[in-house]
Amino acid sequence: MARLRPSTAARIAAAPLAVWGLYLLRANVWFRLYPAVMVAAALAAFAASLFRTPLVEVFARRMGEDLDERGTAYCRAVTVVWTAFLAAHLAVTVATVFASYETWAFYNGFLAYVLMGALFLGEWLFRRRFRRG
Repeated sequence: MARLRPSTAARIAAAPLAVWGLYLLRANVWFRLYPAVMVAAALAAFAASLFRTPLVEVFARRMGEDLDERGTAYCRAVTVVWTAFLAAHLAVTVATVFASYETWAFYNGFLAYVLMGALFLGEWLFRRRFRRG
């Protein structure tokens, strides 16, 4: 069986991507992908930090917190929660790209911020109880 040269294989793989890119350009979808790109960047930062110092721990230490083992474990857990939230948020954000403009605008311009605010508030309330205990 004949093997494809790497350049030929790359062209074959690039063809569907080029067609998809032209569709998105024609469909004027590129600007609607901006929120997804931003969420993907945040997700990548939070997820990657789980393999080193969790991002929430970095934030806490920069705010002057002196964390013991319990605090460090809590920061890791909060980083995991944010990573899961951002993964779900990214999935919905990408789905809204192909929905109506109204749906996209409602989710990305309003509901996403309400959900993030709810997570911030919920974590803050939980942390107050966590510190007492």
